[in-house]
Amino acid sequence: MSDLYLYDDVPVLRNKLGIKDEKTLDLIEAEQSRANMMILYQRGFDDFSPAGLCAIHSFLFGDLYEWAGKYRLINIEKREKLLAGRSVWYSSDEDIPRDLKAAFKKLHTQGWTRFSREKFVSALSRCFPQIWQVHPFREGNTRTVVMMLTFFVEHHGYYMDQELLAACAGYVRDSFVMASLDQFSEFEHLEKILMDAVCEESIFYDEASLSGLDGADNKQEQYKKYQPEKYIPEPHYKREN
Repeated sequence: MSDLYLYDDVPVLRNKLGIKDEKTLDLIEAEQSRANMMILYQRGFDDFSPAGLCAIHSFLFGDLYEWAGKYRLINIEKREKLLAGRSVWYSSDEDIPRDLKAAFKKLHTQGWTRFSREKFVSALSRCFPQIWQVHPFREGNTRTVVMMLTFFVEHHGYYMDQELLAACAGYVRDSFVMASLDQFSEFEHLEKILMDAVCEESIFYDEASLSGLDGADNKQEQYKKYQPEKYIPEPHYKREN
């Protein structure tokens, strides 16, 4: 089946700006979505539902894509280096509404207000990968899920170290991959970074902390802990053809 989201003459996502160069589109998409994330964060958000996920995606990517905020209409695969070129088993396009409903039902049946911080992070590391694994949109799924995760954490009285997540975006995505392998899932990688990112006090950044002047515990040292090739092992996972 051909990919209806791509231009007919080049393998680039159809977009409102008519850009047909993939690198140019990637740069503009990254800058636009980052700016929209900041605007949305300032506004606040508390709709933790499939409709809310669609609303976040639409806000982040609606300037570029007509299909922003709408479930994909095709099945997708993405080759992962961590899986030796295989793909996570994303939901089929027909199952997206059902699978998201189940994932959010699990999210809302947790005793979040009773959890200690450690239990809270552990539950996050198991609930949000189920939302991510559905991969309901053609692109932009990880940014959308992490945005909702940030709002969810702060809705429950914690603070999210967004600088850490942004600086370690590759590790975060790889952690979602490793936590989305069904019976072979490994949650410890996502839990590891969320234990540092989910804080009980507000995060303040200054020039000294970001430039390496605070000793061994400064942000630069914290970022170095999250190297996917070092911390995420080859999975004992084999996809059947």
